[in-house]
Amino acid sequence: MRDEFREKYLPKWENLIKSIFNGNVPQHYEWLTMHDIISILNTIGSSDALNHTFFASGGGLDLISATQSHEKGCIELNLDGMVFVLKPKKLMFEYFPEGDYEWAYFRIVTDSLPDSKVYENLSSNDEELTELSPCYYVERSVWDSNEFNGQSLPSNARVITRILDGDFVIFSKASLYNANHSTYDGRHAKLGIEGFKDHIQDAIKYINEKEHT
Repeated sequence: MRDEFREKYLPKWENLIKSIFNGNVPQHYEWLTMHDIISILNTIGSSDALNHTFFASGGGLDLISATQSHEKGCIELNLDGMVFVLKPKKLMFEYFPEGDYEWAYFRIVTDSLPDSKVYENLSSNDEELTELSPCYYVERSVWDSNEFNGQSLPSNARVITRILDGDFVIFSKASLYNANHSTYDGRHAKLGIEGFKDHIQDAIKYINEKEHT
């Protein structure tokens, strides 16, 4: 079953990448403007190629869409129906000619965001909040109680997670990287941009050598 999934979706990932670059796929590329970053992320999220997006803190979800945030310099990611607010510095693409397209990935490089001050002694790199109106944040528990200061929540209230620090990487959902559950450890953030790139190159080298022995 896993092989059938790979056979169906890896070619779609390759076609997605080729369509983004009009057939001229570079080994490295960067998008720097908010408009371009959102546009490419929406192309990835709306594609039937299927993606999986990995968090710096560990774990991952599928990217559905991206839009500009009410917070200055920020975007919102819809990841499996949940909203994440982050401040993108750039969107990077990496491709390794010595490997298959399944190893090609996108990296959202983020700038740090100050915390909302809703919580005291915040120790994680994100904060889950209830947004009552644009940029008006209160505790996540308010959503569960469905009231604030004795009043029912407004119809546009929602739960969001603000990413204070940490990059994301996006791979094909059918990739070996996604199939390896240990990659949920947020290694792309721990290793840094170049360290993670070297890590992927080492994985490709190992697989290539294994196939030729």
